[in-house]
Amino acid sequence: MGGAPSSIGPIPWDRRQLIDELARFAALYDERPIDDNSGGMRAPHLFAIWNILRASRPAAIVESGVWLGQGTWLFERTCPDAALYCIDPELDRIRYRSARAQYFDRDFGTLDWSHLPAERTLLFFDDHQNAFERVKQARRLGLTRMVFEDNYPAGVGDCYSLKKAFAHAGFEPEATSLKGKLTRALNLSSGSGGRVAPNSDDAATLRAELAVYHEFPPVLKPSHTRWGDRWDERYPTPEPLLTSASEPHHALFEREAKDYTWLCYAELAPSP
Repeated sequence: MGGAPSSIGPIPWDRRQLIDELARFAALYDERPIDDNSGGMRAPHLFAIWNILRASRPAAIVESGVWLGQGTWLFERTCPDAALYCIDPELDRIRYRSARAQYFDRDFGTLDWSHLPAERTLLFFDDHQNAFERVKQARRLGLTRMVFEDNYPAGVGDCYSLKKAFAHAGFEPEATSLKGKLTRALNLSSGSGGRVAPNSDDAATLRAELAVYHEFPPVLKPSHTRWGDRWDERYPTPEPLLTSASEPHHALFEREAKDYTWLCYAELAPSP
């Protein structure tokens, strides 16, 4: 499948540091405003974005795909001085709203981001759109740092992810979920939800464009995926941080392990 990578370029954290931070994150997670965030980020991905935020220290965060607002809460808590911009097609659904954030119900690609600091803005995409197109949009805007929450492997998921692009897998929209269909119907981004034929060109473009691509490892990896099949070589995955839940604070990661969807951090290389 094209020798798809799980990591390209340097990252400012290592596995030992991540393992050492699990207990601290678990204490923070106990303070979350939404007890059941089904359909949105839970422990595996909130832990990942918490570490990415602390390492990158953005001055501005654009959150495309708010769901109920749990991610917004984490952005606000972790980066108290960052400007927050939150995008969702259903703003009335949001349960946690930040008084510091600006909210929009239009697609990321239709809004003016020219005021954002190019090197200190983090784009967070949980909007089930075409991730390859989002990378191209970021390049045009001069914004370099991105997180893709639903970075699905080949054959599953409701959007064309960077992981699929690297695997030359393409995307068939007939396999989409209701959430993805709804998001695409309400958003205005062109080409976000259509079929992508299997190809190697997108992977070559990403390898040329990205200085960093890193799939955050799962904390724990269960024997079966969220789709009910065995988690084997069909789903290439970084090694989990833990092999078993040996401490009390590991329990939440074990309980929510199937919510992992290969979240990745990506950073564009400088323009030639």
